[in-house]
Amino acid sequence: MCAIRRNNGFSLIELMVTVAILGVIVSIAIPSYQGYISSGCSATAQTNLITLRGFEESYQQENQTYLAGTHNEGDTTNALMTGLHWDPDDQGVYQYVVTAGSTGNILTSYNIEVSSTKCGGTVTGGN
Repeated sequence: MCAIRRNNGFSLIELMVTVAILGVIVSIAIPSYQGYISSGCSATAQTNLITLRGFEESYQQENQTYLAGTHNEGDTTNALMTGLHWDPDDQGVYQYVVTAGSTGNILTSYNIEVSSTKCGGTVTGGN
């Protein structure tokens, strides 16, 4: 009588094919995911730029000058943001640099640069 052989488990070839397929899927998925993260960071930076422009214009209406300064990533006590009464909800990801152009002692224009070392990229704007 012939003995019946039962397969218990997977062969080495089957496991290697599975690992290879997973490797291909991961190599496609990771760059796509990074692209989504990057575009999300760019959109957030653009939104923060627009918000900061609004606060600069409000400050100018009240004080007849613009406020210049730098807000570094994760800095919670900053003269720029305190002066504008704005607390960016960005989890310390962005750096805000506001430079102002002047006529005499009055700051008559400004340029804002929003950048991030964690997300990469820079967004600029001004009046």
